[in-house]
Amino acid sequence: MTRSNRRHVVGVVVSDRMNKSVVVETTRLVQHPLYKKYLRRRSKLMAHDEENTARIGDHVELVETRPLSKRKSWRLLQVLRRAPVITRVAALEPTVEVPEDDRTEAVPGEVEPVSGEDETAAAGTTGDEPRPTPEEPETDTTGGEVQS
Repeated sequence: MTRSNRRHVVGVVVSDRMNKSVVVETTRLVQHPLYKKYLRRRSKLMAHDEENTARIGDHVELVETRPLSKRKSWRLLQVLRRAPVITRVAALEPTVEVPEDDRTEAVPGEVEPVSGEDETAAAGTTGDEPRPTPEEPETDTTGGEVQS
């Protein structure tokens, strides 16, 4: 295969963790044989990146070459468009702002009562039992009404 006949593809870098290698995802449109609807098909290609210039999200052009390893038979020709730089640490860690007046010193292992919880504890109930409503008269276990 001469150099002029080599295939060229354009794709997006999805992984750059390997030394001198990148994984590039290419997409193509294929028409369904029966329904004639165009479908997107994706391929992941491993490519040789000699200078480690490509980063995740970059749009790159690859050229076909001889097999360099078991899965790698493409070479990075050029970086067409750089991806914006995003700091990974700031993007992964959620930030929660707590106002100064809400910060209290808590003793490890001690749980503070939630509002309304301390009243039920003082009454001797856990708060899980249903209370009878004034519309419903209390009934005993046999099904009859309780005389009061």
